[in-house]
Amino acid sequence: MTMKTTVRLLMSSAALAMTIGAAAAAAQTAPVQDGAIAGEPGRTPPSGDDATAPPASATGDIVVTGIRQSLGSAQNIKRNSDAIVDALVAEDIGKFPDNNASEAIARITGVQVTRYTDEANGVLIRGLPNVQTTVNGREIFTADGRSVAIQDFPAQAVARVDVFKAVTAQNLEGGIAGLIDVGLRRPFDFKGFQLAGAARGVYNTESRKLDPIGSLLVSDRWQTGIGEIGALLNVSFTQTRYLNSIRYQGFQDNVPAAQAVLPASVGRNFTFPQDIGLFYARGNRQRPSVNGSLQWQPADNLMIYADGLWQAYRNKNNNDFFGLPIQASTTGSTPPAVRNAVLTGDGTTLQSFDMDLGIVNGPTKEGGRGRTDTFQGALGARWELGNAVFTTDLAYTKSIVDNTFFRFETQLANPLSIAVRLNADRGVDFVPSGVDFADPASYLMRGFYENRNRSTGDQWQWTGNMDLETGSSLFPRFKFGLRYANRNASSTYGDRDARLAGLRDPISRVPGVSEGGIIEPGFHGDDAQKFRSWFAPNSNILNDRLDDVRGYIRDALLRSNAGAGAREAWESERPMLNPLSAFAAREQVFSGYAQVDYAFDIGIPVDGVIGTRMVITRNRLDGTNSLPIPGTNQTQLVPIASSTQYVDVLPNISAQLHFTDRLKLRLSRTEALTRPGFNQINPTLTIQQGTIGGNISFTGNGGNPELQPIRSDNYDASLEYYFSRTGSVTVAGFYRKIEGFINSLPSKVTVAPFGDILVYRPTNSASGNIKGIEAAATTFFDFLPGALRGFGAQANFTYIDGEQVVPAAENFAGGRNTLPGVSKYSFNVIGLYELGPSSVRLAYNYRSANVDGFGAPGVFTTVYSDAVGRLDLSASYNLNDNITLTVDATNLLRTPYHSYVKDARYPRDVRWEASLLSAGVRFRF
Repeated sequence: MTMKTTVRLLMSSAALAMTIGAAAAAAQTAPVQDGAIAGEPGRTPPSGDDATAPPASATGDIVVTGIRQSLGSAQNIKRNSDAIVDALVAEDIGKFPDNNASEAIARITGVQVTRYTDEANGVLIRGLPNVQTTVNGREIFTADGRSVAIQDFPAQAVARVDVFKAVTAQNLEGGIAGLIDVGLRRPFDFKGFQLAGAARGVYNTESRKLDPIGSLLVSDRWQTGIGEIGALLNVSFTQTRYLNSIRYQGFQDNVPAAQAVLPASVGRNFTFPQDIGLFYARGNRQRPSVNGSLQWQPADNLMIYADGLWQAYRNKNNNDFFGLPIQASTTGSTPPAVRNAVLTGDGTTLQSFDMDLGIVNGPTKEGGRGRTDTFQGALGARWELGNAVFTTDLAYTKSIVDNTFFRFETQLANPLSIAVRLNADRGVDFVPSGVDFADPASYLMRGFYENRNRSTGDQWQWTGNMDLETGSSLFPRFKFGLRYANRNASSTYGDRDARLAGLRDPISRVPGVSEGGIIEPGFHGDDAQKFRSWFAPNSNILNDRLDDVRGYIRDALLRSNAGAGAREAWESERPMLNPLSAFAAREQVFSGYAQVDYAFDIGIPVDGVIGTRMVITRNRLDGTNSLPIPGTNQTQLVPIASSTQYVDVLPNISAQLHFTDRLKLRLSRTEALTRPGFNQINPTLTIQQGTIGGNISFTGNGGNPELQPIRSDNYDASLEYYFSRTGSVTVAGFYRKIEGFINSLPSKVTVAPFGDILVYRPTNSASGNIKGIEAAATTFFDFLPGALRGFGAQANFTYIDGEQVVPAAENFAGGRNTLPGVSKYSFNVIGLYELGPSSVRLAYNYRSANVDGFGAPGVFTTVYSDAVGRLDLSASYNLNDNITLTVDATNLLRTPYHSYVKDARYPRDVRWEASLLSAGVRFRF
């Protein structure tokens, strides 16, 4: 057992000196803090449903609702916050932009998202993925992860999303990239009874399926003999039957020495991919969600609430994969000749060729089911006592993830030949011959692989805060708060693999396979790839008959004379859980903050906040080591426990210089951290025994309980001009200095009784920096005559430049790399129209090319994602005060995703994603 304590005291004397002479105007309250009550009047801007706002023009005939109201509320959040924050606010109940929260926040300056299976499923804030997530101001996570998937929040359930790019002391720590707070509604957000809902049908142009989206909210408040009571219940459901169609090429490599190239006149001084193929990522994704809230106000100065949330994710995989090797394998077999070779014009790679592959692996069917359930319940209160406000919040969160997966692998019964074009519309096109792909008899059973994993997490968290109006002109407000969190996390995993190629069994011998059929082809709108479908089992049928399939596997292994170990792996009905892939963790976090608002006048008003957050983190982890028994070929499993502790002091200081009532300069310096994942600090170590030059040697791999958080120093400046309730222009610059990026690198570790061995494990090995510029503008053209007054526009632009420096390590040269996943340029241009009953939004989002991932130096294994742009449309028409008709269309341009290695001459993936076309109705009474 190890114990390590690290203390970081980061408040500089210069920052402390800036507190001297601070005086006068009251600073604004940050929208989200420990225990904050989202949406309560007097604490945060209203959610946008019953917010009272002045008319948008002097004539008073433009009613401030819908898009205008949501933009106005979002602008108020940004303008009045002490932190660096951007917000999105729902236009109406059940009307948040886009289909889920992560799609919507792609519109925010400085935010980039990754997309797969027809949704945004990764969020980067100013180039970093290390995001803390909260709901109504309290921490939320999925299973053993550090955050929750933002896309798991259906848009219909969300009232507001705040994206904090730099936080203050009162904000929850945990994200060097920032913090995303999702605001859900409470009954006191409304004046009285509310019955609201929405229903839509969504058509997927790639899977060609029509799916439902729906929500229903009921809320009311009553005056009783014990005070006012409010109750709210909100339910929502989304379903997407998705399909992404992918044609791919493997990494480029030189021509293998043993591979013949014909005609010989083309030479051998070129590269071509190691493999090619098709992949259909398809499935059925569902997200049911329920949240509710009770509020009780027994006195004017006291409000008590109880919140509940159930958020779920369900997914059924039905993937199809067909990959073909076209270079020599590492097993030493003679590769097939490249015939009729034609090079590209510059002679760098193959343009087209033919090849006789012989007996090769056939298509693979992937299936399985994923299930996530996250529950959160909270009880809290707000009490006003004189010039002080006290808040408290006690919450319990539990999250469970269960996943099963299988892969049904085939071998072709007959020899295969292919004709290949490697740059057909920037991707591969191959035509196979010699095999009837529609006939099940063309396929032999090659193997069956399956795995399962279960991850859980639960947490008790409590926060208590005091907000004191001091009456001083110099320091008008003082805030103080405490937080305690006690979290448990665990993960288990097991898998098994059966190799059956030697039997040459027809796949028809496997239970359930005969109920398959020709798969639904994809690539709708892409005519480059002619071969698109083949016979495959139905993954849902195989899922339902897995026990029968396993029975066949056990019989097949016996017939194949497989070793006892291979047969024993299939004795049970499910894969046995591997103790080396399991861990259990407990984390305790003690934190407290103090923050003071200051204000003074130097000819122009200046105000801001100075604060510090102190955080103590304690971890205990339990795992299992696998150690060779010296002198034998056996291993022993040894339980291992580890505990660590570290202390961080995270200061912040900000200033706002108010040049006029509309123009101000915001300056901020903050510090942040992101804790390593529980799987990264898993103490498990697996040591393998080998021989080098006839001598016994040992190597190892595992987690690293000594890992520290990634820490960043952040500097921000923002010039903001607010010229109307919905009009603003802002320009911002930012710089992040980051220490402790985590990479898996080799290092020498002394392990008794083996001595110094080379261990591969995650380490805080790298440092880096990110700098950038943001610019944004929003306005409605209210000065135009007549119907033209309904037009408006939003535009924003982000430039990001970042790098990571990885030092040299054992057998690793290190180097300086661009941060993966970060586009240097991105922008949004949004056209708006809202007048009378009509509302339209047309939005274009663009991000430039970026490094997707790094490979070995000197080989074409660094993958780049090409630039991509998307155009989305949403429109609504109010039939009356209660009923609204809606239409939405996402990804209208249907520009496919492209990736490449080195440059565009070497394509890798072409991925066709769907347009989602929907129509529906919203109602509110």
